[in-house]
Amino acid sequence: MVALAVAGGILFWAPKDDAAVATATPKPSRSATPFELAEQRLELQAKALRDGDEKGWLAPVDPGKAVLVARYRAMFRNLRALEISHAEFHSDKLEAAAGRVVVQAALGYCFSGVTCPDWHGNYGEGPAKSTYKLTFQIIGGVWTITSLDDATGVKDNYLQPAPWDNAALTLVKGERVIVAGPRSQAARLKQVLTMAEKAAKVVDKYAGYVGNPQKRYRIYVADEKGWKSWYGGVKQDWIVGYEMPLNSTGGDIILRAKSSTNARQLAVTVQHELTHVVTLGGDDWASDNDQWLVEGIAEYVGALPRKPQDTDNRDVLAESFKKRGMPKTMALPSLSDDADDLTVNTLYAMGHYATSCMADKFGERKLFQFTNLVLRESKQPDEASRTAYGKPFSAVDKACLSWIRQRV
Repeated sequence: MVALAVAGGILFWAPKDDAAVATATPKPSRSATPFELAEQRLELQAKALRDGDEKGWLAPVDPGKAVLVARYRAMFRNLRALEISHAEFHSDKLEAAAGRVVVQAALGYCFSGVTCPDWHGNYGEGPAKSTYKLTFQIIGGVWTITSLDDATGVKDNYLQPAPWDNAALTLVKGERVIVAGPRSQAARLKQVLTMAEKAAKVVDKYAGYVGNPQKRYRIYVADEKGWKSWYGGVKQDWIVGYEMPLNSTGGDIILRAKSSTNARQLAVTVQHELTHVVTLGGDDWASDNDQWLVEGIAEYVGALPRKPQDTDNRDVLAESFKKRGMPKTMALPSLSDDADDLTVNTLYAMGHYATSCMADKFGERKLFQFTNLVLRESKQPDEASRTAYGKPFSAVDKACLSWIRQRV
């Protein structure tokens, strides 16, 4: 920013009728540095993004770089269609030379009018961020972006690359949900939107139970390229969809198009992942040992109105108990990266039965109070159980193991 000293006038009243005026001598102004001028251009660019001004967003970009312009145009149109409601740039100077400035610029953003938190430099706090290494050079007398390198940001930021960040997206919107994906998935988007709108009505109820209502849900349908790259990609073959928390501002859902051909299973997956958005609320849960509850509560809502014994989870537990015996606790240990299929399926199925048991014995509101205390308020299960159920978790665990055994 240009630092300017503003002349101030001070008025003195003399004891007689005549008035004397003393004026401060203005200090000489300092010219803005090249880095400060680059920052000014980014501030105007963020404002243009907020205001829906595509011309203003593209103004700092070298018009002679067609690929760069196309990248920025795709970012703008994607973000506007996704209902971006807040945008801000924060930069650090990396290099400065005659006619050239290199900065690391972080774009902080929020969607759909949510309350956007104050800026924080950490990727896991404040608004969600994407970070870029930008090179500015003087073209036509103004500092202009001539290159964008996101290698530094992708390396350090788990929220990068975001689905909106590069190629143009196709979008469909409903009352509660936005579904987006590459053009190749256009036909699938409408199918997912229909399912998601129905699921959102179910999940909204439980969002109220945990005090985390959502203004909008966002779902991305990924082709194989997107599945392997968006938010760092997914390596585990058993994952067909996941929820990525955007810090405290909600979360994005990513579905793998290749694994979403079964309509019934797709509907369950959508409802399951929407549940993660509200029960996690963009926050990391307190302990790695809570995965049984993270996935269990999502299985519980995802399968509704069916009970666990009316789903494939009954067959999973029947097989698991036969091969490995009845677990000694419903709070199964979290999965390792190399977990086999039966271990993965058992955690999800056991979590489904565990949450269903607690709902049956104490009611849904108390189940979601317990869930909220553990997953969003970082309480240990025993403390949460005593608060929500009036019983130690060991007693609830023992009773639910018996409940599960009777139904499997």
